[in-house]
Amino acid sequence: MRNRSLAGTLAAAIAAALAVPALVPAQTTSTAKTVGNAQTRTKRDDSAKAATKTVEKKPWKLSYTPDGQPDLQGIWTNLSFTPMARPAKYGNREFLTKEEMDWDFKAGVARSYDTTLGNAADSPFYDATTYALDAWQNGIQPNPRTSLIVDPPNGQFPPLTQEAAKKRAARPAPNPQANAGNAPTKADTAADVGLGVRCITFGGPPILPSVTNSDLRIVQSAESVLLEWEWDSTPRIIPLDGRPHLSSNIRRLNGDSRGHWEGNTLVVETTNFRPGVTYLNANPDSLKITEYFTRTDETTIEYKFTVDDPTTWTERWSAIVPFSRIKGPMPEFSCSEGNFSLVEILAAARAADKAANEGATGFPNSQK
Repeated sequence: MRNRSLAGTLAAAIAAALAVPALVPAQTTSTAKTVGNAQTRTKRDDSAKAATKTVEKKPWKLSYTPDGQPDLQGIWTNLSFTPMARPAKYGNREFLTKEEMDWDFKAGVARSYDTTLGNAADSPFYDATTYALDAWQNGIQPNPRTSLIVDPPNGQFPPLTQEAAKKRAARPAPNPQANAGNAPTKADTAADVGLGVRCITFGGPPILPSVTNSDLRIVQSAESVLLEWEWDSTPRIIPLDGRPHLSSNIRRLNGDSRGHWEGNTLVVETTNFRPGVTYLNANPDSLKITEYFTRTDETTIEYKFTVDDPTTWTERWSAIVPFSRIKGPMPEFSCSEGNFSLVEILAAARAADKAANEGATGFPNSQK
């Protein structure tokens, strides 16, 4: 635009010079120099633009670390409005149209104004949009898939085994008064409250989108890869040197991971899960989760995971969650609420026990 305006100005100057032949030679020479310099600048600008277009058209090339590994390093987010299981309206269709993708993304952003971290707008939670915790404020990108689950092809969880279905049916129903079903039905001891409330762990793998705190830091070396999930800031240090898994009687909160490269894909296999903290309450003795990290372009890692537990599901199943590069920094997840709320939860449970006992014996609180 700047060149077109300059060209128009120069044309007017040339026309004026031709219309006034009485100009002195010094002025004519100056005008010629100006025109010549302007033309040179114009050519230079045009050349620069052409060079820029050439760079923009240059295809993306995967970069490598000094050790020769595909470079996955950086800070990424997997925030997504895409559901895990496919909505029935899409049938067996794996991908959205461009119009559907845009509409779903806008609808997801709009919902963020009507809820506070998934709770009703009038609930006693701080407003995520006020404190910049909402997904659209943290780098969320549209996802063309109709569901995160890609296998089975119908986008649904496979059926449970008979044994697993019986175990789940035998579990007590969640407390109807609990917020989103997260509060315990009892709190006799700290163990009843749960590992998340006690700020010990929030689970994983797999690495799944959450309402907030869905960032991932990746750092690589020749011998290992560090994956630091923003939830609870717990690093997973994954050996790449071919060492075997730990003994089966050694169980970790996040399992025991071993990694290797298959072409440009980092493959991480995790076993040795600890009872009580497995994904979707799978069997810790038979659960194996395999994660695949593949850099697909400058700003995207395709993260796929496969859940294999023949005692819980009738077949293996897989999901794909895209990770998008963000600038960072990734703040430390300081889980301090549990330091105070745990005492209050246990105290409230004892008060409830006392009230129940008093009611059973016929003595109201005021008479005790």
